[in-house]
Amino acid sequence: MKKTRNLFILRGKEDLVLSVLDELLFKGLSVFKEKQISTEIVKEVFRNNKSVACRDVAEESLKETAIFITVTEHNFSCANSIQTSAGNIAEQFACIATKHHCDIGDHKANSSGLGEAPKRSDCPYCRYMDDGYCDRDIGLHRTLYRSKNFFVMPTIGEFIKGYLLIIPKQHVMSNAELPLEVRQEFLTVLEDVCYMLQLTYCTSNVLVWENGSGNGGIGKAKNSIVHSHTHVAPSRLDADSIETFSHFPFERISYEDLHLYGKNSYLLIRGENDEDWRINDNPNLYIPRQYVRQLLLYKDYTFLPDEIWDWRHHPFVDKIKETCEEIQAALLKHWDDVPQRIQQNTKEFLFKM
Repeated sequence: MKKTRNLFILRGKEDLVLSVLDELLFKGLSVFKEKQISTEIVKEVFRNNKSVACRDVAEESLKETAIFITVTEHNFSCANSIQTSAGNIAEQFACIATKHHCDIGDHKANSSGLGEAPKRSDCPYCRYMDDGYCDRDIGLHRTLYRSKNFFVMPTIGEFIKGYLLIIPKQHVMSNAELPLEVRQEFLTVLEDVCYMLQLTYCTSNVLVWENGSGNGGIGKAKNSIVHSHTHVAPSRLDADSIETFSHFPFERISYEDLHLYGKNSYLLIRGENDEDWRINDNPNLYIPRQYVRQLLLYKDYTFLPDEIWDWRHHPFVDKIKETCEEIQAALLKHWDDVPQRIQQNTKEFLFKM
């Protein structure tokens, strides 16, 4: 995984350095123009999982792990240098970060900039429903389960077989926007999904999480899918491991109280059961794209190539089909013992495949 909590110290003529700092508007980066900033400021930024770009720091020990960048007006033979006359300042900085395997997030110029929530007509999940729950891109009915307010299907980027999404039919940006009775239905759907996964893959180790988009989805990256979707994946990774690894503080909540957290984007993870939900909705916290997917890869699938977690570049269509076929086969094999509710909500799609 790329590193967060990095320290970038820029050096050069004052006016050039200040002009460069003005361009570094990355979501995972905090910029300071003071001649020197304190250790406490750096630590506070690191607590929010962000990196720091500055002119200098007071604490000498911090410099031991810092990445120094030379800012010049013209060509300079230095591995970490930004040439202001070349333009594309943010791009030059991003290249340096990439070389050092640092995650600084998207540049804010790449955010949607919408003054309103993303429209239903622009939503791939809503188009999928309008197309009769058929994915035209891969020619597959991949919905395995459908209830009154939700549908369930394998995800694009299925590097884990059995990795499913629970998606509300209503075009909302997070489950926090759903009324209580619909959220209660969600817990029933989740129970059924876990049953199907255990039946198919003989495992009770299932990780459940949602990246909720606050503020109506405004400001999200242009190619993000902000229609609410909850991830459900067989995995040894659990909520305790995520807390330990990330150092994010999580608050324990009841799912009934999720509506209280709809203002900001959040990361919600289920713990041991439906009574144990953990959330962080700190608007200052930087959570990398597909963060939990990255953790899943490095926990369970370290033999796979780096960054294969990115569904935009690695759709794993073959795994989608395998998941559909394997869950279908397990349900049909045990059909007489499958709870009636699951039979009712899967029958239409099982016999379309």
